[in-house]
Amino acid sequence: MKQNVKVALVKSGVGTLCLIMNILCGMFLYDRNAIVYYSAFCIFSIIAVAYCIVEPERFPHVSRTLLVAAVASAAIVGAYILFYTTGLDKKFNDFDSLKAFIVDSGYWGFAVFIGLTVFQVVVLPLPAALTIVLGVAIYGPTVSFVLSTIGTIIGSIISFMLGKVFGRRLCNWMFGAEQTEKYAKLLNEKGRFLFIIMLLFPAFPDDMLCMVAGITDMSYLYFTVVCTLTRPVMIGLTAYLGSGVIPFEGWGIPVWIALGCLLVAAFIVLTGVKARIENRRKVRK
Repeated sequence: MKQNVKVALVKSGVGTLCLIMNILCGMFLYDRNAIVYYSAFCIFSIIAVAYCIVEPERFPHVSRTLLVAAVASAAIVGAYILFYTTGLDKKFNDFDSLKAFIVDSGYWGFAVFIGLTVFQVVVLPLPAALTIVLGVAIYGPTVSFVLSTIGTIIGSIISFMLGKVFGRRLCNWMFGAEQTEKYAKLLNEKGRFLFIIMLLFPAFPDDMLCMVAGITDMSYLYFTVVCTLTRPVMIGLTAYLGSGVIPFEGWGIPVWIALGCLLVAAFIVLTGVKARIENRRKVRK
């Protein structure tokens, strides 16, 4: 009995969410972008009907996928509406205007900045350094580091979830089939260790890798742990480098040398760990 009530409540919640999003799309997107409006309307309508029809007991995987799709679609469309209705689309071309917008948000400034970082990771093809430096200009390096880390990890998990739910088609559409195939093949062939290396060094497209990782067999737990441990590294370096707190002269020189040595040491340790894991696998075989 309790299970039936729970299922009914969840179905009602998903239906209500889809209805609210369709109303918001009609209010804010109909005159602005008809293609996005009709696409969003169809997506939410299909999800609402499908989730109400599907029986969770018989098709648990389909039910969970539809639930995640409903939440993810609502988050993306909601961010899209917020992005354009607040005028952020114009402010993104002006550093000072964007800075003023966040500062004028008052107590909500932290939430706005985190939301901006999430949006940058998931949707916008912009370097993460831009939002990090923006945060440094407003809050200083330490607060920018904390807020950017929170937003980046949240955005990374959302990207990974989108890859899991919508698969290779979404990645092909956003990044191109060639790039998607290239990095998906690397992650599948070289294993999870390479993913750690890629996130630690700036030579790789971190945000794209998060979504591409979703189309591999990588688990949510492993992905979350790796992102939590690795992504703050480059964020911290960018925040303090962009702020000039650690100069490239005087006392700053040994600090930067020490940081470089730490990165090299981390790489050596990770390589050793990888070698031990491979040796153990060979012994077991």
